[in-house]
Amino acid sequence: QELVLEPAAKRCKAENARHANVLKQANNHHGTVLKQWRSLCRLLTSPRSAWADRNPPEVRWKLSSAETYSRMRLKLVPNLNFDQHLEASALRDNLGADHLQNPAESLPLAMAKEAKVSELEDDQLAEEDLPVLDNQAEPKEQNQREKLVVSEDCELITTVAVVPGRLEVTTQHVYFYDGSPEKEETEGGIGYDFKRPLSHLREVHLRRYNLRRSALELFFIDQANYFLNFRKKVRNKVYSCILGLRPPNQTYFGSRSPQELLKASGLTQKWVLREISNFEYLMQLNTIAGRTYNDLSQ
Repeated sequence: QELVLEPAAKRCKAENARHANVLKQANNHHGTVLKQWRSLCRLLTSPRSAWADRNPPEVRWKLSSAETYSRMRLKLVPNLNFDQHLEASALRDNLGADHLQNPAESLPLAMAKEAKVSELEDDQLAEEDLPVLDNQAEPKEQNQREKLVVSEDCELITTVAVVPGRLEVTTQHVYFYDGSPEKEETEGGIGYDFKRPLSHLREVHLRRYNLRRSALELFFIDQANYFLNFRKKVRNKVYSCILGLRPPNQTYFGSRSPQELLKASGLTQKWVLREISNFEYLMQLNTIAGRTYNDLSQ
């Protein structure tokens, strides 16, 4: 009976995988079309355009997330979701506004104990995570079929939101799928989905989130960067898989601690020789040390 059911089980598994792939493609297509449509609407309703508003509303601006190599943010973009935060102002001025419900609870004692200075450990891989890095990945050809390497649930941490979703790393790309019930409008369109070529990955750093060693920060050559939080035991697995793929533009390899990374980078020597400015040196130093713009607690 098992021999009879085995082909049916295989067929069912293949059909389920095909169905999931079709849903993913449809979702990506829907997101792309929506971004293009909103971009076209903005183009046609912008000042001096065909559908321009004769009495346009006041334009509000915000600092873009685009950075230079020195991690400076110099660009302003329109703030399409401007909020005057009237409730916060009323609370500040004691105008009788209702106090916020469900105040944020303090971190559990276990988190605080984990961050004790006396037991502070470097953010580096354990010995059991190293075998993945020992296997040198062969260079990938452009026409080679894309294969999924790792897929894990995670959270995208931004300065204004914690976005639940799923990270997928393939032999050619890094994907993040926004799993929010209602996707918000962002600079890139709707939702926080992103797709980045693995060849554009410049740096991957181990990070902490809420005092736990559970996060990664990805930096790409186009100045984009993403802060992702995982379950604690999953973080090192994802990190090892990414390093095992040997992205061609990645600067730092291996499981080295921040101290070893600083020594290997040669930043101090470049600063002494005046090849980089004080600002550039301090920004790179802070990045290696674990500080980030994406998490307000840091």
